[in-house]
Order: sequence, then C-alpha cells, then structure tokens
Amino acid sequence: MKEFKKFLALLIAVSTVFTFAACKKDDTAATTTTTEEIISEELYEPETDAPATEAVTQPYTEEASTLPVVTDATTSVPDDSKPAETKPVETKPAQTKPQATTVPTTKPIVVPTSKAEIVKLYNTAALAASTGKPGYSKTVNTSISNINMGALSKIGAVKDVVGDFLGEGKNSSTVSKGKFDGTSLVKSTLKAEDVISATCKLSADKKYYTVEITVKNETNPLKKSSALGKFTKDYKDVDEIRSGIIEAGAKVDGITVKTSSVRITAKIAVETNRFESISHSFKMSATLTNVKYSIAKVKKATADLSTTVSYSNFKY
Repeated sequence: MKEFKKFLALLIAVSTVFTFAACKKDDTAATTTTTEEIISEELYEPETDAPATEAVTQPYTEEASTLPVVTDATTSVPDDSKPAETKPVETKPAQTKPQATTVPTTKPIVVPTSKAEIVKLYNTAALAASTGKPGYSKTVNTSISNINMGALSKIGAVKDVVGDFLGEGKNSSTVSKGKFDGTSLVKSTLKAEDVISATCKLSADKKYYTVEITVKNETNPLKKSSALGKFTKDYKDVDEIRSGIIEAGAKVDGITVKTSSVRITAKIAVETNRFESISHSFKMSATLTNVKYSIAKVKKATADLSTTVSYSNFKY
C-alpha cells in the first residue's frame, strides 16, 4: 500500500512538470507572434509622398547639457491676469560721512615790512611778556666815559656818587616764571612816529623773526612820556638824576640829557609771537650846570653813558 502511494506521488510530480513546460511554450509563442507582426507592419508600411526628414544632430554644448529645473508641483503659479500686489519699499537716504577737510596746520608766514607793522609785531611780543609773566635772565651793563667835572673829579666820593646815580656798572638777575612784577620788562607802547627805521627778517628755518628798530633821538627823555620810556625803564631820566645828586649832598642848577643810537633788537618766534631774546641799547650824554658839592663848585660837568640791556632764556 505504501509503495502505491509513493508511485502515485511520483506520477503527480511528473505531470506537474510537463504541464508547466507546456504553459511556458505557449507564452513564448505568443510573444514571438506579436513581435513578428510588429516587424511586418513596420516593413510593409505604405510609402507616402512626404519627404523624409533627416535627423539633425545638435552639437553638444554646455548649455544643452544643463538639466531643466523641475518646479515642485506644489508651487503655486501666480495668475498673470491680475497685477501682482507689491508693497512699497521704504528707502532711506544713503548716509554719507562728511568729507574731511584739510586744515592747514600752520598759518601763512607774512613778514612785516613797514615801520607800523614791525612796531606792532614788537608791541605784541612785549605785551605777551608783560602779561604772561615769563621767567627770564637779564643783564644790565652801563659804562660812563668822558667824565669832566673839573675840581669835583679829584674827589673820589663824588665820582662814586656820580657813577651810582647814573647807573654805572653791570648787574645780572634771574626772574622765575610767574614772579615778574612788570616794572622792568614793560608793555611797549611804541608808535611808528617814534621810530627812525625798522627792519624784520625771517630766519632760514622760518621759525623766528629778527626785528631791528632804531628809535629817534630825544632830549631829557622821561619814562612816562618819551619814546625811550615807551619800551624800557632801564635808564636814569632827568628827574631821577636830580634826585640822586640831591641825595649825594650836592646841588645842581640844570641837567640836560640827550639820547643817541637807541636801538632794539629782538628775536620773536613766528608761531607764538613771543620773545626768544631782546636787546635794548642806547647812549646818553649828560650835561650838568652849576654843580656844588661841599666846598667845591663847577660851572659845567659832562659825562657820556652807554647802556645795554639783554633778556634771554625766556620760559613761558
């Protein structure tokens, strides 16, 4: 019985194989027929009078090789029939920085030429010195020559007194910054009419003016009203000489003092109009009449003086 079952199973398996092979052969035949029909139709297609078109081979370009951009199907396409609504764009004016202007760092140098301009330059520097109270070094040198006092010249004490009240000798001093009292280096009030000549030169490095002023000659120049007294106080005027003679125990009827060679030389900084150095120089001839001292008396006494006043080492 078992053997019969095995034989039956084997028979069923063989039948299945043959059945599958038969189905496969039918499919292949069907496919072949269809392909042959298609080929037959293409080969025996009726001719037409339309000219045959030749395929045009496009040259390869980089642009042609670029793939088209595929737009997402979900992207909405605006309706061309309606104008697109655009919001106004607020534009702000472009902020421009102001152009930097070039400012000259130094003022143009103008060298004064006229007497009035040069005197003004000197007065400006003198004003800065008298009000700014700078420190400086000062030297006064007065020498007396051609003394003629007759019998009085034999008295040594008289010569000493004369030399004292005329300011004979040399003395130097130093004034600290801020300690200047304004009695020596004075504010100048010179005017063009007080001056004989004036020159101004610019230094080679264009940093300094060199000013030279010649002041007119005077008789009995007082410190309060004379041209000499307008720029310096470093001399003995007529009133001071008389007081000095009286203090020495002498008497004098008349005093005449004449000035000559009155000059100012100043070095002034171009940038600040301040003094770098100053020199005042002048000569005086003094004549005294009817001078009495103790038991001696002379009708006329004369003397010549030469004074130079120098300022240097200014510290503003």
